[in-house]
Amino acid sequence: MDPKSNIQDLQAVSSHVLVNAEQIKFLEEQKRHVEPTSDRFRVLSDEIEALAKEIGMVSHAETSLAEDFADDPDMPTVAEADEAS
Repeated sequence: MDPKSNIQDLQAVSSHVLVNAEQIKFLEEQKRHVEPTSDRFRVLSDEIEALAKEIGMVSHAETSLAEDFADDPDMPTVAEADEAS
C-alpha cells in the first residue's frame, strides 16, 4: 500500500470526523434552547443521532485504515501530515 495515499485517506477521514463533531456541537447548542416537546427539538435530535452514527461508521473505517499499515514504522501522525501539507 502507498504510504502517502494511506495518510491522505486518514487525513480525509479525520477531517470528516472533526466536521461532524463540530456540527453535532452546533446542533446540540441550538437544541438546548428549544422546548423539549417541540417538533424542532425532535428534528435536531434526529440530526444529531444521524451524525453520531456516521461518526461511528467513519471511525470504524479509520481504524481499519490504520490496521492496514500498522507495520509501517515511518507513518506520520495525521497532525504531522497536516503540518507537512
